[in-house]
Amino acid sequence: MREQTLKQAQEFLTVIDKGETKRIIDIELLIKRHQRETVLSFLKGLLKEKQKALKEQVADDKTDCSINETIAAIFRIYMAIQTLEREEKR
Repeated sequence: MREQTLKQAQEFLTVIDKGETKRIIDIELLIKRHQRETVLSFLKGLLKEKQKALKEQVADDKTDCSINETIAAIFRIYMAIQTLEREEKR
């Protein structure tokens, strides 16, 4: 896997808020320790967990601001998956 692709995927999984950097997942470290397919499977599982959590949050309280964080995490994980899969198709 190309370094550029990993960097792009990691950028989706990194949030900078008030000068503080927070990684949702350190994908670069995961790729070094595990096969690419295993990491993709992990990300897809995490995506499903977040989607399930979102459904529960919406069912409980549609005005809860934590819904925004969950939606953002879902989007970021989805985009990282797409970035890694796009590399596979080349």
